[in-house]
Amino acid sequence: MKKAKNIVFLALLTAYVVVVSGFITEKERGRHISALKINITDSTENQFIHTKDILHILEASKFYPVGKELKDVDLEKAEKSLQGRQIIGKAEVFITEPGIVNVEITQKTPFVRVFDRYGNSFYLDREGNVIPRGNGFSPFVLVANGFIDEPFALSRTINIMDAKHDSITRSLHTIYDVYRLAMYITEDDFWNAQIEQIYVTSNYEFELIPRVGSQVIELGRVENLDEKFGNLKILYEKGFNNLGWNQYEKICLKYKNQVVCTKTQ
Repeated sequence: MKKAKNIVFLALLTAYVVVVSGFITEKERGRHISALKINITDSTENQFIHTKDILHILEASKFYPVGKELKDVDLEKAEKSLQGRQIIGKAEVFITEPGIVNVEITQKTPFVRVFDRYGNSFYLDREGNVIPRGNGFSPFVLVANGFIDEPFALSRTINIMDAKHDSITRSLHTIYDVYRLAMYITEDDFWNAQIEQIYVTSNYEFELIPRVGSQVIELGRVENLDEKFGNLKILYEKGFNNLGWNQYEKICLKYKNQVVCTKTQ
């Protein structure tokens, strides 16, 4: 008898939970979106994209959540429309109480700005993503310019590694050498503080422009970087500290185990 009462009690409890859950679900479904909030988490560092830009992207994808019921708001579609943009690293769209749609945006972070031989300008992040030039905002990063070509269309390519580059010409391969050299410089605290510009010559060799001093550093090809920068560091620490920074107009690192300096005339 006791067992039968327990079974009846559990059945009634289950029915109660189902009914109450149904009311709660209906209440939730009937709730309307009251506001849309956009937060660009790293906007104080690199302001490549603004709130108005996010609104334009959402509107272009027909995302108008304010005033709609929760069940009619497609959050996944909104996220996909944002994540397809070159400048956006991560996008999250979610709802909080009471009926507020939140859009959290994380931008990609540039580490080098490239000016190619045709006057196009864009940024690269450390993953090789192409980032369009921001309107009215230029972060303080390493600059690369000169005879630089790309084997891809800047308007369509999201990552430079997406393009086939195993058997392209030296001129088209230049952008990958720029990326490799910029990574080497910026990942070393000493060289990141010393070098401000990479220049690609007409024969696709590389020159470096330091922040201090007027000399040009002729690096040559992007090879044996540990050896070349090791020799240059010895010159910086033992030579320039004693003789001064403006004694030489050129420093050549192109030849193996040699540093050839040309004095200022």
